[in-house]
Amino acid sequence: MIESDFQTFEAVGALIVVLDVEDRVVYWNRCCSTLSGYSLEEIQGRKLWEFVLPPEEMDSEKAVFATLKTAGLPSTSANHWITTTGDRRWIVWSHALTRNTDGTIQYVIKSGIDRTDEATLGAMAAEHSRLYEKARRAADDLLEANQHMVRATIQAQELTEQVEAALKRAEASERELRVVAEFREMFIGVLGHDLRTPITAIHLSAQALVRHGHLDDHDRRAAERIVGGSERVTRMIFQLLELTRGRLGGGFPLEPKLSDLREVCRSVAEEFGPAVLLEVEGNVSGVWDPDRLAEALSNIARNATEHATPGTGVVLKARPEGTEVVVEIINHGEPIPADVLPFIFEPFRRAPYQKKSKAGNLGLGLYIANQIVGSGGGKLLAYSADGKTTFLMRLPRHPPAEAHNQSGSPSDSDQHAVSRAPPTQ
Repeated sequence: MIESDFQTFEAVGALIVVLDVEDRVVYWNRCCSTLSGYSLEEIQGRKLWEFVLPPEEMDSEKAVFATLKTAGLPSTSANHWITTTGDRRWIVWSHALTRNTDGTIQYVIKSGIDRTDEATLGAMAAEHSRLYEKARRAADDLLEANQHMVRATIQAQELTEQVEAALKRAEASERELRVVAEFREMFIGVLGHDLRTPITAIHLSAQALVRHGHLDDHDRRAAERIVGGSERVTRMIFQLLELTRGRLGGGFPLEPKLSDLREVCRSVAEEFGPAVLLEVEGNVSGVWDPDRLAEALSNIARNATEHATPGTGVVLKARPEGTEVVVEIINHGEPIPADVLPFIFEPFRRAPYQKKSKAGNLGLGLYIANQIVGSGGGKLLAYSADGKTTFLMRLPRHPPAEAHNQSGSPSDSDQHAVSRAPPTQ
């Protein structure tokens, strides 16, 4: 509880006194000032027995406070207050504690009702006894209500402080996790960079053995396996470096120029041979980075060929559509599970049924493709229906300048949609 919260006690129809751990008055409300004749400014920092309590009641008041602080439980008591005019008022009190976040006592809260008039009522004639009892019950009810209000105010403040402390802990944990994540990404990048040189040496040496090593069939097959393995490792290293660059702010820089998407698609189809059927119609030229687009299309086509039903081909289509060029990569096979589809473009995400990639993929191909398309102002969507999976790429012929943020990666507003049904053509 902080001092600005004390104003809440002005709405309470009882005497409210706030004491610190040394029994000094920190605050009391206007009800106390009205009854006693002392203003808040006159009594702040003083102890009650120094100005309002009769000397003979000082020890009992000190004992009440000592017991309260030791037991830590709400308690009640009663004593006289002497006003500035010399009147003696009989006050019945209830006490509660507030605590700091470390559990130590912060304040003692006293909530009181003036029962002086009720003790006059006690001397009245018998015919007034009923009124006295009614007044007493009403006072008790008021005291209980005020006690509940005080406790509720204290509890609300304590809950607020607990929430604030929890938020601070969460912020600290988030900062720690961010540092760990950045270190992890940096480590992956450095590792991938340093691995390229020895892997390249292994690859070139194995190729030389295959071509000029005068090997027998057994040794030739072993050397060819080394070549194939080194190519897969090289692809994985490249994907890790792309991921790290994107995550650490390097983004996916593009070098756009006037390009014919027909040629880009043809080069990708030739990469996969008869496994990919090419269908291109109309004018599909625009301003793009052809090498990056080829990389994105190749990643998607590789994913499609891996998961296509054996004996079926993959279709790579491109067509003009107004100010855009639309590219589709379609394969027949088991559909993408509904619970995986919303996350298909996130890194390292694979459907549970998928087997380990033989092509040396880490689950980064679709992530990289998505980033490349978004960096150029385009959108990449995926949907599965009727035993067919389609990746649809929409590329503006002239990407707007705002399609790139400072890092070259797609901005938050350019995140790519994923749907379960084909988009309206």
